[in-house]
Amino acid sequence: MKRAVVLFSGGLDSTACLYWAKKNYDEVIMLTVNYGSNEEKVTNRVAEFFSKELDVPLKIVRLDFLEEFSKLRGTTLVGGETPKVSAEELEDMSVAQETAKSVWVPARNVVLIAVAASLLDALGGGDIIVGFNAEEGATFPDNTPEFVEKMNEMLRYGTMAEVRVVAPLIDLDKKGIAKLLKGLDAKYEYSNSCYMPKGFTEEGKPIHCGECESCVRRHRGLIEGIGEDRTIYAVAPKL
Repeated sequence: MKRAVVLFSGGLDSTACLYWAKKNYDEVIMLTVNYGSNEEKVTNRVAEFFSKELDVPLKIVRLDFLEEFSKLRGTTLVGGETPKVSAEELEDMSVAQETAKSVWVPARNVVLIAVAASLLDALGGGDIIVGFNAEEGATFPDNTPEFVEKMNEMLRYGTMAEVRVVAPLIDLDKKGIAKLLKGLDAKYEYSNSCYMPKGFTEEGKPIHCGECESCVRRHRGLIEGIGEDRTIYAVAPKL
């Protein structure tokens, strides 16, 4: 039996991974990790929605130490105000790198993969599905093929069961992910990419700020990829 744990953060990438895993594995578990981020409550509600929508069990784990360490570092993603950018500004690599540094949670993907690996080790093995992609890999070193390779090398020694990281989006940009979501008939409008979400509509759709890096990447990817964006924004993203 093929088993997968999807690291689910609520955005386009992890939503695509969830739908993909549902098609490719016999058993799928969603794992959402809380560490005091600005969008935590929205993420949890989004996770609960997709858990019911796809009939996939959900585990939510809280890591107080990661919240503490994030505040120690000063990441704006935990209790701060994240930078506002336009799509044009993101084309400037120096700007993209600065926004990445601003929202960097210390060793987050290392920690999250370790948590998922522990769960799978307890269950007898399986794959950790992550939403790493080429677009974010350009500014986040823990979204790269090299990172996946090194984590898998570590897992060969760090688990008794057979556990590995699988990154189905690793060669895709946001346009490609948008196309995949459409092909999977995913209800992406119920996902949340925003660093500073503004709550929910009456229908339960997250309200995105429209001004943070993640909102701009989301909107640009959907428009360029599939020619539509059903996301609700408080402010229209600048392309």
